[in-house]
Amino acid sequence: MELLVPRLALHHEAQFWGQVAGLFKPDRLSEGVAKATNMAAFMPFGMGPRMCMGYNFATTEIKIALSKILQRYSFTLSPGYVHSPFQFMTLRPQHGVQIILHSL
Repeated sequence: MELLVPRLALHHEAQFWGQVAGLFKPDRLSEGVAKATNMAAFMPFGMGPRMCMGYNFATTEIKIALSKILQRYSFTLSPGYVHSPFQFMTLRPQHGVQIILHSL
């Protein structure tokens, strides 16, 4: 028997995330996943023995890249940005995320 868990559906389930499950609220994770929901309800890279092989590399790489950028720039969202989540394999912004970089 094979059990497939659609992560995107799990990440939008009101039972785990409350009535605001469908809203873009990154601050809900500001105190960690454990305070935001059941730990098993958040698995962006999967979990267990079939977890994404690139998880450790991806998290290390993004930390390095962000630290390099944040050393040199601050940023704000463009006034023309329109929040429009789009689902295609993963959840992504339909029109991208326009930001304005300010040199420090």
